[in-house]
Amino acid sequence: MQFTAIMKAACANIVRLTDPRCGTMIHVLKHVESITQHRDRTLLELGVASALFELVKAQEVNLYKASQHGEENYLARVTHVGQDGVSYSQSEFDKGGEPLPLHDRPEMIACVEQSQIVRRHDTTQDLYIHCFPISIDSRALGVLEVVCRAPLTDDDLGTAEGFLGLYRNYLSLLDYSERDTLTGLLNRKTFDENLGKILGLLLSHQAGDEATTQRRRLSDDECGHWLAVLDVDHFKRINDQFGHLYGDEVLLLLARLMGESFRHQDRLFRFGGEEFVVVLRAASKEEVTTALERFRSTVEMRDFPQVGRVTISIGYTAIHPRDSIPDIVGRADEALYYAKGNGRNQICCHEDLLSTGKLSPRTAPEGEIELF
Repeated sequence: MQFTAIMKAACANIVRLTDPRCGTMIHVLKHVESITQHRDRTLLELGVASALFELVKAQEVNLYKASQHGEENYLARVTHVGQDGVSYSQSEFDKGGEPLPLHDRPEMIACVEQSQIVRRHDTTQDLYIHCFPISIDSRALGVLEVVCRAPLTDDDLGTAEGFLGLYRNYLSLLDYSERDTLTGLLNRKTFDENLGKILGLLLSHQAGDEATTQRRRLSDDECGHWLAVLDVDHFKRINDQFGHLYGDEVLLLLARLMGESFRHQDRLFRFGGEEFVVVLRAASKEEVTTALERFRSTVEMRDFPQVGRVTISIGYTAIHPRDSIPDIVGRADEALYYAKGNGRNQICCHEDLLSTGKLSPRTAPEGEIELF
């Protein structure tokens, strides 16, 4: 019911703001139909950008995602539709989605920080750049950029705002289904989808070069993607001693510390209970170890209200193109269990534990598997 009401309102806004002459209405409704059939963020963004590119006769339309790391705001272009074709990032790990500091694009500062529509005339190329803020519940999500040879007319501005409203409503629904209700981090369902995309990208990059694939599978340092499982030590004791409300406060503060400690392009998930997952991209195992150790130390040094000192244990592993999701999570879990069983408040790498004989290679189960 909520979904139907939101979509009707968004479509009504587009219809109201669009001139029905010359068949424009038919084109608008076709675009709305195409956009509303998607449940994937990438396809949704591409649909909105393509619709505006055609309807307002733009030179190019770009969609930027906003993120924050410490006090600095960043923008990463994730979708482009222009005279030169179409490009988009399937995940934050795509090279094309590398974030840039917001201050590099002054015209977008007011969009992100004050939710204002901004227009700038680029005199060097005689182009008009229109920036529309994308926000939900006063939270800045990004900027929609429409580049044209002339300023947008009132009708075209209305069309852009109508599609932006449709996009915002859809994002709100997707955000609700993808995030953990307590911490605001991405949830387990979203983790499976994100990791599946990463594995697909890795496979596509390795296609046709099996020798390179084998070499990278044998070399941790050449594998650029990593998964870490984080778990709060003695969390049951925290709940029993201080109550579940303070236990929830620990999880909330931990999630906030994760957002401050890890890079803006790292993906943070809550698996449930006191278990969290981080998916990182790094050039080497040493870089991953440094990032995880920095976070472990940050948590250990933090004074949690009422509870006091809290520590975490971490297990991590490299992600290879031909891995399955259960294999990756299973290896990280094994490293985590080793850390838990050997003192806690430490990080362990699955590959290191294997090479030193502290863990045995995982073997597939023999015989028939009975499903229930």
